[in-house]
Amino acid sequence: MPDRQTPGKQRPDPVARFLFALISLTVVALGVLAVVTEFAPARSTRFGMAGPLFDGDAVHFGVTMIFVGLAPLGFFARTARGAGWWAGGCMALALLTLFVGLRLVP
Repeated sequence: MPDRQTPGKQRPDPVARFLFALISLTVVALGVLAVVTEFAPARSTRFGMAGPLFDGDAVHFGVTMIFVGLAPLGFFARTARGAGWWAGGCMALALLTLFVGLRLVP
């Protein structure tokens, strides 16, 4: 019979922790790069290729990417409720910046 542990006492796998941190670091770094250079290269979407973004559009895209990239860090929260609040807050901020960016487009 396997050793039973209480659900709150399990330690997360270190490989999973490393991968979540790496995903977050990569997406946030791409967002910062878009903000600093004010350029986002062309990217592939499910509807085909999307053209490059310049100036203000690239900055709004980069800020949105930064908030989306912070969401996986919720994995490091002490409780599931804390992780949910963290990820939900990051995604709410990402949606807010997305809609603000769309609102500012003439």
